[in-house]
Amino acid sequence: MKKFFLFLILFIVSFTTACNFTGNSGFSSSGSAYEVTDDENRIVRLPHKPIRIVSLTYGTDEILLGLVDIERIKGLSKYAGNPDISFVSEKEKEMVGVSVELNAEQIASLTPDLVLASPAISKALIHTLEEMKIPVYIAASPNNWEEMEKRIRGISRAVDEIKRGDDMIAEMNEKKKVLDEKLSIITPGKERVVLGLYFRGILGKKGTLFCEVLRMAHVRDGAEDIEIPRGSNAYLSNEMIPRINPDVLLMPVWRVKDGDNPDEFANEMMTNPAYQNVKAVKNHRLVPLQEKYKYVMSQHLVDAIEATAKAVYPELWEDCE
Repeated sequence: MKKFFLFLILFIVSFTTACNFTGNSGFSSSGSAYEVTDDENRIVRLPHKPIRIVSLTYGTDEILLGLVDIERIKGLSKYAGNPDISFVSEKEKEMVGVSVELNAEQIASLTPDLVLASPAISKALIHTLEEMKIPVYIAASPNNWEEMEKRIRGISRAVDEIKRGDDMIAEMNEKKKVLDEKLSIITPGKERVVLGLYFRGILGKKGTLFCEVLRMAHVRDGAEDIEIPRGSNAYLSNEMIPRINPDVLLMPVWRVKDGDNPDEFANEMMTNPAYQNVKAVKNHRLVPLQEKYKYVMSQHLVDAIEATAKAVYPELWEDCE
């Protein structure tokens, strides 16, 4: 029965694609087929400029909304509209109207002509969508500024909005230039030592994007010098906090699991005897920082740098309040 249902959806997708291909979509290049190579070196063939796009991750949600008119988006990830992890507003989420689960039948029912994914999405799901003749573009998760620019350029080519992609990157660089000027007063010898936390450990290990966010915020990442095998998913234990002795702790906000409570977590840090000599605890520098900044995967990278700098050096913004 399930195979029959998938076959039925495949027929509908094929029929709808044909209608979009032959009809007047309102986009000047909609009748021109083209190919793009995604970040896993897969060739993605698009019969026309996509007008029914589905995004499966919060990062691709944000980039997509910055590149195309919202009418072309038929589904956003389940994280859209959650201010702790996503920059997508509740209004944008409501305008799109569909939150997508990682379910082939639901995705196919939206008759997409392009699906945006990341390496975090299961290969099995991507394979199923491709069997249903749905183009899937995989955008790599960046580890630095240059890779973020590459990610945006790749997605802009996939959705046939290269100029908008270039404009997005130019705006990012202009914002970063202004921010760099403001932070230039923080010389290497004056940088504060910082640790970013989540409910189960320390973020910012060497080679991650958050480590780069801290560096670009003129902050010394307390986790950077701790050796973790490359490619390892192991996280850093909070037991390392006294040894690192950070000036500031960037505290978790996003409740990922039942029992995650920011206030209780902060209270545990403040009252645990093991942390009483840590500078951040002694000076009450436990600063909440939303996970949309810690786990940023879009053009909002520069916003993450600024939010981090404000959390660590609030005095630099006092005259702006």
